[in-house]
Amino acid sequence: MGIGVGRKSLYKAKETPSLVIVPSVPYLIIDGEGNSNEEGYTLATQLLFSLHDLLCNRVGVVETPFLECVWTAQEIENREPWSWSAMIVEPQGVTESMFEEARDELAFKQGTPTLDLYRSSIEDGLCVTLLHSGPFNFEGKSFQMMNAYCKEHNLVRSGRSHREIYLDHPKRKIRDDLKTLLRLPVREL
Repeated sequence: MGIGVGRKSLYKAKETPSLVIVPSVPYLIIDGEGNSNEEGYTLATQLLFSLHDLLCNRVGVVETPFLECVWTAQEIENREPWSWSAMIVEPQGVTESMFEEARDELAFKQGTPTLDLYRSSIEDGLCVTLLHSGPFNFEGKSFQMMNAYCKEHNLVRSGRSHREIYLDHPKRKIRDDLKTLLRLPVREL
């Protein structure tokens, strides 16, 4: 149950910044724009979980995945609007034909288009990571700590994106006590 044994260390962090090297990980992904309070994001993440469940049934595993999202500010000055890629780690043993069959079955069962769902491996590489505890609107302080860590260790961000890994389901938990892993891809100066 849960994430693959070799990947558990990728989902642990402290409430102080540290470095992690994230290897290539296979994901089920859907892209969009807007924020996490919008209906499009909610529907997209529901599709991801439904597809993951179908694939787990097909390969005979039981997993409770974490929702992950890569957020990119389209305008740096305003930090809005956001584009996002929501993703879940793909169950081990899934083939392309299995994925396509499950995606088509999901479209038929839910009566909704699913062609925007795709699979891809992503390698984040060197990242600064931190465990954020609390509501999403207080993440700014955590990012300030991560940016200070980067300066102190001669690191700079690689790009405008950051990754959030939701260790708690935001709809099932008190929003003041959410646990979210934050990751910034970085490179040495």
